[in-house]
Amino acid sequence: MRICKILICVLTSLLCLGFFCPKAVEAAQTPQEFVKEFYEWYLIKDYDLSDALKQDKLAEYVDEELIAELRQEEKCHEMSYFTQMGPFFIRFKNAKVRVGDVLPMTDDVFVVPATIAKESIEKIVIVYVHKKDGTFKIHSVSDAYPY
Repeated sequence: MRICKILICVLTSLLCLGFFCPKAVEAAQTPQEFVKEFYEWYLIKDYDLSDALKQDKLAEYVDEELIAELRQEEKCHEMSYFTQMGPFFIRFKNAKVRVGDVLPMTDDVFVVPATIAKESIEKIVIVYVHKKDGTFKIHSVSDAYPY
């Protein structure tokens, strides 16, 4: 009898975990966390001098149309699209990434300011994120000029 109660309790707990955990994981990632995770990955790839545009993992973060466009224009630009900085920004592996408060444009489009800082250099970019089918993708990055 006692084993039966324990078994029922364990099964009920497993059912609750199975039902609530996927929703908790989905709710845990915000646009800010997504952008921070992307830049932490991207800056390391940029530092290693491996072309981040050729990495398969880039598709986890960036819209496929934007990737195709950037690959096509790659030879024309000396500036990094995602950091909006030129070659002097290379080797920023230990840079700190801070993200600001998200500005929701619609139910599935968000604007996220990101600051990339190392020592006395700071660069602020505006990242446009779209949520489709429960996943975030970067659709555009623009420079935030300090006026």
